[in-house]
Amino acid sequence: MDPIVETTHGKLRGTNVGGVQVFRGVRYGDTTAGENRFRPPQSPRKWSGVEDAKRPGASAPQLVCPENTDPFFAWYSQIEPTREDCLFLNVFTPGRGTSRRPVMVWIHGGGWHSFAGTAPGFDGNALARNEDVVVVAINHRLGVFGHLALDGNDERFANSGNAGLLDIVAALEWVRDNADSFGGDPANVTIFGESGGASKVAALLSLRRARGLFHRAIVQSTGSGMTLATPAGAEASAGALSRALGLQRLDPRIMQGLPVEVILEATRRAGPFRGMIDGRNFDGHPFDDAAPETAADVPLMLGCTMTEGTYYMRGDPRNFALELADVRRRLARFLAVDEQKVEQIIDVYRSVYPTASPSRLLFLCFSDYMFKRCTYRIAELQSRSARAPVYAYHFEWQTPIEGGRMGSPHTCEVPFIFGTTAAAAACVGGGADIPAMTRRMMASWAAFARSGSPDNATLPQWLPFDPVRKRMMRLDTECTVESNPGGAARAALDELPHFGYGHSIPAIIAD
Repeated sequence: MDPIVETTHGKLRGTNVGGVQVFRGVRYGDTTAGENRFRPPQSPRKWSGVEDAKRPGASAPQLVCPENTDPFFAWYSQIEPTREDCLFLNVFTPGRGTSRRPVMVWIHGGGWHSFAGTAPGFDGNALARNEDVVVVAINHRLGVFGHLALDGNDERFANSGNAGLLDIVAALEWVRDNADSFGGDPANVTIFGESGGASKVAALLSLRRARGLFHRAIVQSTGSGMTLATPAGAEASAGALSRALGLQRLDPRIMQGLPVEVILEATRRAGPFRGMIDGRNFDGHPFDDAAPETAADVPLMLGCTMTEGTYYMRGDPRNFALELADVRRRLARFLAVDEQKVEQIIDVYRSVYPTASPSRLLFLCFSDYMFKRCTYRIAELQSRSARAPVYAYHFEWQTPIEGGRMGSPHTCEVPFIFGTTAAAAACVGGGADIPAMTRRMMASWAAFARSGSPDNATLPQWLPFDPVRKRMMRLDTECTVESNPGGAARAALDELPHFGYGHSIPAIIAD
């Protein structure tokens, strides 16, 4: 018999899948089309009777990239048809009744502009079943529809620059109000996200409106989570969009009347559009010179994969057979440094990784610059001032696909956490070590959600991170705790500005 649950807005009918009760396409906000476009999320209308919750909700409007249909990416990037009416979530629960399980809320990646929480790799069934947790995966507004600074003094649109983050707050409020109906504990909610999702988690840690709606946080491979768009940057993006649309100003009423496709097409010549400092929701960057006080009591876990950058290099086989001259040229362009500085950086990386090929040296440096410096800087800042513990990891398991050349690419830890490695086989393969690695990753993420510590029986003791020793768990088929793995090489980048949206990824992945 299909499970039926009563929520604050009405009854829902889900499905039973392998012993897990699944509710898909659950509405947590009203449509964001028409009069609601660019406005904060509105509460959904209540309904009578029983609504089916058996199909995923629509994905947020976005430009679709054909390369994302490649099976290597598709487990992460596949989306449902897009529609402005996109404020939906999926719930996976082992059961209801009197149990009060940890709730794990997944915030999908794709920068601030792409993808959805409904991808095959984010199916929460196995994680819910194996670890006795409630998993929630959400959709929210993206890009220009979630993060556009509009002209005018109309209070209704004063939050347009952070509407997408306020959608996530609305989803967390829904979780607070409804978790117990699904067997979850509203007082034990963990938010976790990877890549762009990790940047949103970092932003939520400093968002006053989100305080108290979650109790633990996991940041996986953020490249720009320390900062938001500045007022000047947001204004520049809005100005570029205005010019692309042929408008003198971005009047909210005119913008509400334009077709979705017209606005999206204009973003090819404008942007980026992301969470911003607006003087209302954010007065400054989430992590700049210090961690936010709003995060002081939130246990935090965070980390990166060993060779994040191969994810971006994969499109050109020549990237895996580079010469040192190629590495010098690309680093100089990407890092915007002179020949002498490039040589110093390469010398340090060669001393730390003496057997690495030129291509691997580039992958490691690219990964450090784009992701690890930011992620581990957040760990350092948080551990200096927080009253709650910080735990860090370095994911070093390497995929065997394509002859092993990909190493540990960006995103590759995610299917182990969800138990969706079959769906992600084009990325992680199907080796004999996958079941044990899946148990280890699931157990660690669920342990953190349950108690605020990832320590569990599949690992040696996982010690907290501190700004001096910088201890991290090296996650692989064999795991060890080490102080700042790869840190001696990363130190060569210390004088450089942190990675940001002004850096051109094509500058390092192609000539």
